[in-house]
Amino acid sequence: MSISRRDLLKGIAVTGAVAATPACSSLTGSQPAVTAKAEGKKPNLLIIFPDEFRAQSLGFMDQDRSLTPYLDKFAKQSVVLDQAVSNFPLCTPFRGMLMTGQYPNRNGIQGNSHTAMPGNFGGKDFGIELKKNTLTWSDIMKKQGYSMGYIGKWHLDTPEAPFIPSYNNPMEGRYWNDWTAPDRRHGFDFWYSYGTYDLHMNPIYWTNETPRDKPLQINQWSPEHEADIAIKYLRNENGQYRDNDKPFTLVVSMNPPHSPYDQVPQKYLDRFSGETSESLNTRPNVVWDKDYQEGYGPKYFKEYMAMINGVDEQFGRIINELDRLNLSEDTLVVFFSDHGCCLGANGKPTKNVHYEESMRIPMIFRWPGKLSPRQDNLLFSAPDIFPTMFGLMGMDEYIPDTVEGGNFANTLRGEAGDIRPTSQLYTFVPYGAQSYGRRGIRTDRYTLMIDRKIGKPLTYVLHDNANDPYQMANIAEGNDALISRLIEEELIPWLEHTGDPWRPAEVPASVLNAYT
Repeated sequence: MSISRRDLLKGIAVTGAVAATPACSSLTGSQPAVTAKAEGKKPNLLIIFPDEFRAQSLGFMDQDRSLTPYLDKFAKQSVVLDQAVSNFPLCTPFRGMLMTGQYPNRNGIQGNSHTAMPGNFGGKDFGIELKKNTLTWSDIMKKQGYSMGYIGKWHLDTPEAPFIPSYNNPMEGRYWNDWTAPDRRHGFDFWYSYGTYDLHMNPIYWTNETPRDKPLQINQWSPEHEADIAIKYLRNENGQYRDNDKPFTLVVSMNPPHSPYDQVPQKYLDRFSGETSESLNTRPNVVWDKDYQEGYGPKYFKEYMAMINGVDEQFGRIINELDRLNLSEDTLVVFFSDHGCCLGANGKPTKNVHYEESMRIPMIFRWPGKLSPRQDNLLFSAPDIFPTMFGLMGMDEYIPDTVEGGNFANTLRGEAGDIRPTSQLYTFVPYGAQSYGRRGIRTDRYTLMIDRKIGKPLTYVLHDNANDPYQMANIAEGNDALISRLIEEELIPWLEHTGDPWRPAEVPASVLNAYT
């Protein structure tokens, strides 16, 4: 990703936000906003995104031994971005990037939203939540006359005292779950949601009418229940869910295949009868002989596959209903996940690391008659979702200057005009320590990760993803020139673009001087 110092300064000059200038376009691939409003009927938007659904578990990817017939069919009707990533592969940071189009350093959402018990610390101590006055894509769509619905996991607020009784309030020294007050719902007028709650077989929800201290207690697998509610929203019998005279936006945020992995109906496990986690999970980088935290690790891979199959089936129910109602040609459907899950790959139990199983996510756009089905290896990232959706829907002019992601609508339509990124940013920020933690980039060939810990020298990890797709070898040693080039041409421009103070101090002075 080449960008000059002059363009970088030009691109960050406006009140600390990213200006909509050619400088930003050269980095993110975004295009200048159009001046004319889209004519004709406004399209609907349907977003379905499960939690911890890694890209490798899409059946048509031919990697995991998963069963995803509905997603496989859907992909054949869609544009599939098969190199999409979650830049900070953790629940709340991804959701912050999704809603704001900004990277975590700019939107301030640099970890999970939770509130600590005395003697601990949590996201609340560092202001990690979606602020009421933050402008989100849903705020904009509400002002443009959309009926707005949200179903499922939110996880963008820090719980407040008095804390709601819940199995995970407290857990691990923190309070996790709470309702989202009506003035924090960012334009969503139909609300059927919760903060974060992982008893998938017995979920809880707050609705528009539900008091904070009396959430609904449901005895049904959460993806199935949420699909039921989504189908009712689409049917909208007697106009009880939305205004039939308005276009709609519906988000269905499923929690599975998130842990705990045993929270899955038996019928989905039965579809893998005769198999074990060992027989199903044949990735050569999986570390089996390691003591993982109870409830995590590769021995739960069969349960993960069952969850994947269940999510696929409930996704299929929603899409089939959309098609049955003859809404497909009027509706952009987007399917993705907030991050992946390692399940023992390279010895890692879940997410929040730079490995492919953690970063790579599904990213599928369907709009019959508007998007021609195909796969594209665009280096697409989480903050690009917001502007790209708006670009596809003819809402380019409503993309705020604060958005740091790129509008790749032309690319999805098979048209020229977008400047394709040459890398994606990877980031992990320890709570309250912006100058520490991990930063890196992922190009079409390499993944570079640099880790800074207090009082320790920097550590470097470099993978050649072309020759080592399972990232089993760290080739950093002896590749100083390559690392310096990746830092100079890719990483530092990303850090400048996102307002990140983190810098790899051991980089030669000639490299640092060019960007300071």
